[in-house]
Amino acid sequence: MMKIVWNGAELSCGEDSVRLDGRELALSRMERKLLLYLARHPDTVLSRERLLREVWEYELPGATRTVDTHVKNLRARLGGLGDFIVTVRGVGYRLDTGAGRADGHRRVRRPAAASGRKTAS
Repeated sequence: MMKIVWNGAELSCGEDSVRLDGRELALSRMERKLLLYLARHPDTVLSRERLLREVWEYELPGATRTVDTHVKNLRARLGGLGDFIVTVRGVGYRLDTGAGRADGHRRVRRPAAASGRKTAS
């Protein structure tokens, strides 16, 4: 089981389960596989095509919306930690671990308008 710590939250990723601060998250099999793949390649930009090939184990031109949908669902299930799955426009996704910073922590925020979230006025 792979363990990742972001901003004090511990994420344990395994083939059969994902735990966030000790509580199990309800993820689909493909969401678990996607998260585990991202975790095994931290801070690496992964194209949608590569994710389809490596996580879904098939190549289907034009099927990259499948990846986008699973990433969207995974971000929602991870709550605030979902912000660490960063979209690299026109390419794919990257799991941002904050590597290279002195404190090892980085908070990534998507603009409220782009993410569909409402902000308090």
